[in-house]
Amino acid sequence: MDLKNTDVKEIARYFSGEVNNFLFKPQLIATEQKNSKDMQDLDFCWIKILTSNEYRTDLRNEQSAKVGRLLATVPFIRKRLESVDNSKMMKVAEIMSCDHRTLQQTFSSLIFYHLQLISSEEDTAELSQVLGDRFYMLPLI
Repeated sequence: MDLKNTDVKEIARYFSGEVNNFLFKPQLIATEQKNSKDMQDLDFCWIKILTSNEYRTDLRNEQSAKVGRLLATVPFIRKRLESVDNSKMMKVAEIMSCDHRTLQQTFSSLIFYHLQLISSEEDTAELSQVLGDRFYMLPLI
């Protein structure tokens, strides 16, 4: 998926369709999008959504919100959250936040895996220290 040249609604529909699978593995999409600046921005836009006071959870997406709040305490993430400015990816994140909560949880797995994939060795070590090596693996309820 070309995030730069694709319509917001089509991007959200693509992600919603991809994560709507109990066997979903984030590695393929995350690897495909490894060098995408828009995907990197989407990571941080999604974490902003997860940490927002307006974000609502239940058992189906509660763990992703908890991980998102923990991620926001990591200094390099907090810094990026303050500086991310991509209205297109923010709109994608907002659309995804209205999707089924189980899909939001699975989407979070993709975002967290991608974040870990693009992080420097030093940042990955910091993430692992705070959240463990497999923090992207979220339960499906």
